[in-house]
Amino acid sequence: MRNLGIVALCVSLGGCGLAARHEREQQQAAAMQQGFENCKVQFPEGTKNMVEKNKCNTTAALAIRPFTTYSDLFDKYWATRAVIAERVQAGKMTVAEANQEATQAQSDIAAEEQRRNLANRSVGAQESAAAAAWMASPSVVVVRR
Repeated sequence: MRNLGIVALCVSLGGCGLAARHEREQQQAAAMQQGFENCKVQFPEGTKNMVEKNKCNTTAALAIRPFTTYSDLFDKYWATRAVIAERVQAGKMTVAEANQEATQAQSDIAAEEQRRNLANRSVGAQESAAAAAWMASPSVVVVRR
């Protein structure tokens, strides 16, 4: 009976941690959206200062970085956006070309995230199969004389 109480306590505490994390993620996502809205006000459509606009958006997006699965891909995306913003501001790229390149970068990052997720699942499946095979194998008893 005592063990059951301990298990129930652990489960309830674990649930509290998950609920708190989920609530924090939602708060950070709301903060990011508010940041994006502020950037739209500060840098309205057609603004010429693309670098500062991108910095504003990057700062807003940083609110969710701790919750991203692959923070390196998050960083890569925003670094790519910074390069694109510099090119547009310098007149080396049109806004339409920038949108196309940013969309391609986002697609590439989504593909890389999917590749990593599938690789992780594959490794997990191999580990499970190996553990099952090990558990199913006959026990070996070593007798020392």
